[in-house]
Amino acid sequence: MLVILRPIKQRTWTNIRKYRHCYDYLTRYYTRSGNIYTGLTRNDEKRLGDSLGLDLSNGSDFWKTFYVRVGSSDVFLDTNDPMDELRYLFLKNHKLVKTSTFENKATAQYLLINQEEEAKKENLFNKVKTDAIVEFKKLSLTDMRKCLRLFGQSSNNVGSELIENRLFTIIQENPQMFLDKWVNNASRETTVLIEEAISKNIIRRNKNVYKYGSDIIANSLEECIDFLKNPKNQDIKLAIIDGIEAKDYIEPLPELSEPDEPQKKTVKTLKTKDGEEGVDISKFNDFFAE
Repeated sequence: MLVILRPIKQRTWTNIRKYRHCYDYLTRYYTRSGNIYTGLTRNDEKRLGDSLGLDLSNGSDFWKTFYVRVGSSDVFLDTNDPMDELRYLFLKNHKLVKTSTFENKATAQYLLINQEEEAKKENLFNKVKTDAIVEFKKLSLTDMRKCLRLFGQSSNNVGSELIENRLFTIIQENPQMFLDKWVNNASRETTVLIEEAISKNIIRRNKNVYKYGSDIIANSLEECIDFLKNPKNQDIKLAIIDGIEAKDYIEPLPELSEPDEPQKKTVKTLKTKDGEEGVDISKFNDFFAE
């Protein structure tokens, strides 16, 4: 089996993973329990020790000088060789090494790539992604709005194109979550109802406590789903649905426009023969009539 060890940590100030002719040395270390990490089991110590003619026990002097040197390029290991198998087992669970691109390991600075296993994981991910896209194509616009609500996103007053784009982005990033939250979720309609009621402040959620009015109806989402599914509580469920619909159909009040300013009455002035200004009294009748 061919295995590749690749540096993945990028230096933020240079955007370079490793300079040429610079090396890191991965060696043993003490675990939290106080033991020396070697990555080998008792059977591995005996089997590889016999093949290599070395004492590979946990406290032997061999581990004092053992290291794996990593430069700027990949390190290739062939596990058919006993020494490379020893290096592989040492690196496999090392605190600075992760074994898959899908593994979340904050301390990882190197990626140990098993090409066959990595191909299996990628094929599985692609299959899940394909299934999620097939299910996505079956959704109506109303279903897309509901699905976005399950992911904590409001779709009110959002155009259809934007809704489709948002949901497809979520599916591409995490198709399994889409399958779990929507496709394989038998209680999705009730969950959507709960999330919608919370957004309208009909159901109030404080941490894990769910309240309707002044009554506590559940202490978790699962309990709240069971509460609303219970035939004895259908009157409360219908009241919640009516409350949501009522708030959806309330239209905002029209904006009040400012009253028109009254027109100012003007009186025309005339000049006499002597050049003095006077008032045109012919307009007074109309003025007082108004």
